[in-house]
Amino acid sequence: MPDANLFTASQYAAICDSLPDPAFILTESGRYAAILGGKDKRYYHDGSSLIGQRIAQVLAPAKAQWFLQQIHAALSSQQMLVVEYELSARDVLGLPDEGPEHAIWFEGRISALAHLYDGEKAVLWVASNITASKQLQQLLQRQAMGDELTGLHNRRSFMQAMSQAYAAFQRDGTSACLVSFDVDGFKAINDGLGHPMGDQALRDLAHAAQQVATAQDLVCRLGGDEFVILSLGRSMADTMLFAQQLLHCGRQALVPYATAGSVPTLSIGIAHFSEHDTSVEDIMRRVDQAMYISKTQGGHQVSAADSKVA
Repeated sequence: MPDANLFTASQYAAICDSLPDPAFILTESGRYAAILGGKDKRYYHDGSSLIGQRIAQVLAPAKAQWFLQQIHAALSSQQMLVVEYELSARDVLGLPDEGPEHAIWFEGRISALAHLYDGEKAVLWVASNITASKQLQQLLQRQAMGDELTGLHNRRSFMQAMSQAYAAFQRDGTSACLVSFDVDGFKAINDGLGHPMGDQALRDLAHAAQQVATAQDLVCRLGGDEFVILSLGRSMADTMLFAQQLLHCGRQALVPYATAGSVPTLSIGIAHFSEHDTSVEDIMRRVDQAMYISKTQGGHQVSAADSKVA
């Protein structure tokens, strides 16, 4: 191999300038001292105009503060720091409001430099665009945690959230409840109208449930026509009101799927987390029992644990 000392200063500059990913020299105070590379124009714009500016002049305050924290952390540890971060139009000062809304994801590799730049400590920050791999990762996660038919959370997502909610209830007493429901006479829809119509009925019901739910509710499809909502922070009275709204909206959503003159309805069960529950399974067993009471009483009603609510 050739001796590295054979490279001239201009050759070194050409090599650095040819790097596909941009490498920023950022000082301790947050000044752009130099920018190298970034020649892959599929992902990067010319950043030469940043030289001499400070991060606070380029990025929104919260994002600029985060960048400074990473610089200081790398200088303090004297070890390479690897971080992932996103930048969107709202993070960059001076961009027009009609700029792209989607965020661009980067992996930053930050290393402290041995020499001072204009009397300041500095780091080398190499930014690699990882948007494509991040989007794929997020897609795979949605597919793993989402119900393909309705777009709701699936059983895996529900069980994960349920475990977290139960842990919070045990630790802090954070109130939570389950609202479980299925469709009375769903088989008649499949048999009388066909399975494609049955699938559409489930989509419409899922949409109706999302319409009455709030940000504190996790709406899930467990399978078939079985749904459950994990609700946080509602009192018993509020949960009853919510369940009645769900009962009404669910029936309205299922009107187009009436067979033999009978509109499908919902059987709903409610179970609040209780100090007597020893596991997640205890809560799920109680809400299933409550829903079963609604079903055996003729459907289109709400039952809470051991007591029916008309």
